[in-house]
Amino acid sequence: MSDSTAHPLIIDALQYPVPERRWFEEWRAGNVGCVHVTVAIWEGAKATLERLAAWRQAFADNADLVAPALRGGDIEKIAASGRTAVVLGFQNTAPIEHDIELIATFRELGVRIMQLTYNLQNYIGAGYWEESDSGLSSRFGRTAVDEMNRVGVLIDLSHCGERTTLDAIEYSSRPVAITHSNARAFVEDPGFGPGRLKTSEALKALSRRKGVLGVCPNRSLIAKGTDATLEEFTELVARTVDLMGVDAVGIGTDYCAGHPASIRTWWRYARWSREQAKIPPYAPHEAWQEWFRSPADFANIIDGLARRGFSEAERGKILGQNWLRLFSEAFEPAKVEKAAA
Repeated sequence: MSDSTAHPLIIDALQYPVPERRWFEEWRAGNVGCVHVTVAIWEGAKATLERLAAWRQAFADNADLVAPALRGGDIEKIAASGRTAVVLGFQNTAPIEHDIELIATFRELGVRIMQLTYNLQNYIGAGYWEESDSGLSSRFGRTAVDEMNRVGVLIDLSHCGERTTLDAIEYSSRPVAITHSNARAFVEDPGFGPGRLKTSEALKALSRRKGVLGVCPNRSLIAKGTDATLEEFTELVARTVDLMGVDAVGIGTDYCAGHPASIRTWWRYARWSREQAKIPPYAPHEAWQEWFRSPADFANIIDGLARRGFSEAERGKILGQNWLRLFSEAFEPAKVEKAAA
């Protein structure tokens, strides 16, 4: 694996940018070695194919800055070349349209991460917005998890409800991820509400099963929003490490660049609700903390972690090595035991 001390590999486990060069230039300015990007949330199969095509064209047009990564080794090679490796993922299973075979099909097209639910109930389980969470569904949910385990798609639980989160962690035969969330015990009054954060029980279970959490600086997931200081963010990281262990903690910024407020509203309310007319417009992506205006400012997080007392090796794990370990394992198809002769 990459040297995590001299030049730490930075992996951001969740962003949702428009696939445009200006955002790729921010990644390079911040020396970001890999970014997991969202391709789709509510899109069906056809619309998702169109989004994948847009990313494919972006890779061709910006090959000097970015390249797609399909396995852990790709991440290391691309980052070593001075570019940013891009891992494609979904923040919902809407693109598979309840067709289990499309999991493998989208993997063949480069998708390596799938979040089981986005805020709401679906055939697999419940999102955190639901008042009642019955957990991972015994039919489609378990079958979908089994298929993701089999083909080599990493399961993400960031927007899932508590019961669904716990069930998926325990049921999955392979480690899973929470790419962008925070510990509920350490954040008071988050903008998205406490349900969007994860309980200590869930985070300890995630760590026990060798998964990774992406601690998130998104203003709606931390106390004080854009007024939060770098020291307060690194304290959150430190307390999360105390809870889970340093091998289970990474960074997932949830930086979503280039989208108008109308698209952000659609992410949250889609076409299932009339509530979009009742909510205030979302702040533009530029409304971030002074110490993290964009991924170009990752050096500030590195410095903050150092001042917090994390060693070079510990910083290397948090900044990228923990994600690299999980991605390297999860993106490979499951090994099939050969039948005895």
